[in-house]
Amino acid sequence: MSVLTVSTPFNIDLEFRVAPFHKRLFAWFLDILLIFVYVYLVMRFVVQPLNLMDSLGQTVSILLVGIPAYCYHLLMEMFMNGQSLGKMVMGIKVMDLSGNEAGTSQYLLRWLFRLFDMGITMGAGAVLSVALSKYSQRIGDMVAGTVVIDKRFRTSLTETIYLEIPVEDYQPVFPEVMQLSDRDINGIRNLLDTKGMNRDTERYMEQVAERIREVLKIDTDLEPRALLQQLLKDYNFITANK
Repeated sequence: MSVLTVSTPFNIDLEFRVAPFHKRLFAWFLDILLIFVYVYLVMRFVVQPLNLMDSLGQTVSILLVGIPAYCYHLLMEMFMNGQSLGKMVMGIKVMDLSGNEAGTSQYLLRWLFRLFDMGITMGAGAVLSVALSKYSQRIGDMVAGTVVIDKRFRTSLTETIYLEIPVEDYQPVFPEVMQLSDRDINGIRNLLDTKGMNRDTERYMEQVAERIREVLKIDTDLEPRALLQQLLKDYNFITANK
């Protein structure tokens, strides 16, 4: 199983398991089934009962059936954080190769190349590129700089970063923490959650804390673990109250 490793500026590695081919295939079948059901229901219970004349009927069909069906994957991935309904069921999603959520332009690019991957080549282009590429990417993924990951192996960045701050009048100690990326905060969270801490891990935590002090230009006497915990709290509070 391919694993995508992403390094943060603080030399913290995050690992994401690339979605296996069978999950992507099943997700695709589910999406095709859903699209088929949608087209059938709209045509049977909306378009046909209207009994419109040919030209008008064709226009209504295109607006209510053709466009939604054709744009299904693009719209779902853009508004559902990289997941179609099929991908949700299979627990997979589209992600940027840097470990962040993919952007609108990336979703658009991979969708446009779907015409070649899944249309012109009748799926052969997608199957070959997924089979031969390092991170099981179809051509659209390669062009857009995206990858499909298995969420059940690694929770999403948002889920991993999230930390509830129960105090209503909480005041952030280090607002500079917002200079860090989601990947940096995720790495800090993983480091703090490390079980079986030993001397090497403690030394590594000290190095990370010192590097963060330098990058954020903060002056504090907090010991490394306390500093990282405070940064995590501040980040979660600020992002939750934007």
